[in-house]
Amino acid sequence: MSESVLVEQIYPRLPIFLQNAACWYYGKKEASIRFGDAFERRLQELVDSEKWTASEIEAYQNEKLRSLVRHAYDNVPYYRDRWKALRISPDDIRSRGDLHKLPILTKEEVRQNTERLVSQKTPKSELLSRHTSGTTGKALHFYMTREAVAFQWAVWLRHRLRFGVAPGSWHVNFTGQRVVPITQRNPPYWRWNRPMHQVLINMQSLTPAKIGSVVELLNSQRFDFYTGYPSFIHMLAVNASDAGLRLASPPRVIFTGAENMLDFQRRDIQAFTGAILSDHYGCTEACCNASRCPEFVYHEDFEFCIMEGIERMPGDPAKTIVCTGFAGEAFPFIRYEVGDTAVWQDGKGCACGRKSAVLLRVEGRCDDYIVTPEGARIARLDYLFKDALNVKEAQIIQEQLGAIQIRVVRRAAYGTRDEQEIRRDVSTWLSPSLDVQFEYVEEIPREQNGKFRAVLSRLKSPTHSPINEQVHH
Repeated sequence: MSESVLVEQIYPRLPIFLQNAACWYYGKKEASIRFGDAFERRLQELVDSEKWTASEIEAYQNEKLRSLVRHAYDNVPYYRDRWKALRISPDDIRSRGDLHKLPILTKEEVRQNTERLVSQKTPKSELLSRHTSGTTGKALHFYMTREAVAFQWAVWLRHRLRFGVAPGSWHVNFTGQRVVPITQRNPPYWRWNRPMHQVLINMQSLTPAKIGSVVELLNSQRFDFYTGYPSFIHMLAVNASDAGLRLASPPRVIFTGAENMLDFQRRDIQAFTGAILSDHYGCTEACCNASRCPEFVYHEDFEFCIMEGIERMPGDPAKTIVCTGFAGEAFPFIRYEVGDTAVWQDGKGCACGRKSAVLLRVEGRCDDYIVTPEGARIARLDYLFKDALNVKEAQIIQEQLGAIQIRVVRRAAYGTRDEQEIRRDVSTWLSPSLDVQFEYVEEIPREQNGKFRAVLSRLKSPTHSPINEQVHH
């Protein structure tokens, strides 16, 4: 019986004590992969290397890149065949500045060539099967090794160390996994993963009917930090605040990921918890990562990857993220188009003293933008709801040019004036010509992977990105 069948069909039927036992088993298994000797070694190396100078960083990345390209050419059939067809030799790639000579790897190419992207040098017994569910419904399968998993978690744990959180600290994980069956009507609305020192709470446990029990748990012992999707933690903050509940022992730090934290979410979470909010940007494929520093600036985790910004349109500061990862020699991602966009900082360094490349912001998926009647593409739209105190959640959808639909989860005090103010802000900030329709819902639908997309483009004929039309010689 497959693991997916166990999770979907057997687990929800188990009594609670056996569900906790299943979480313990999963935690023990994952902890052995993530936090062994390789993790400890990597974490110490990462703590030391973030003090490096710009020249040391450049030399490190160039050396790792040359080694990776040579390895891929010699041992990975997909890269060897494709590069030979394009007359590209490993000797052509001597530094980060030569990366543009290599073709970009798309998600669809990974789907079509999964087995040919596996290194012939890696024994099959060392491969760990991984997948991403994706926001388009198309799964992406690939492989990792224990060493790669440990490297990725060391990068993530270094981020936490920057904010004074040590490995092994007790915390609450607001997860997209249905650890508590949605049919459960009585507490406890959480499960324990004791080997990894965490309590697991899924989205369905954060409803108004269940929030009192959840806050009671959060007040029952000291949790050093919270982690999870920002939209889930925002549900906690909003529903608990609406019920007049307070945290007696709030976390000092909240780490989020998988989604951008929107301005109105940040406002509500900080008001409820008083915590420091930080996040990192990365992907399941373990080929890119950028983490906040104490100045709340994203830094490329240069030991782990190279992140390029490829121009989409002339003059657009948001560039498509293309990554080359150093962790996954068993299944290398070289110039991989992640599907997100970001804005890089040019020239100036960071007040924290780190010399790694700086990203001003990560804007989300390439297709998550609104096209106005005037032809502008606008991706970052959460400021429309920054002052909309009576909006719990909102999502902007575009299905045709010239019009948008705004889904709104209302608070009790929401009224006609709130809608008028949002219309006014759309006219002011986006376009006076956009037709705006409102849809009022009980909750915003999530993607298959549990993520919440603030901007969802369903245009039937989206403008092609220049990235897909490049020809490499």
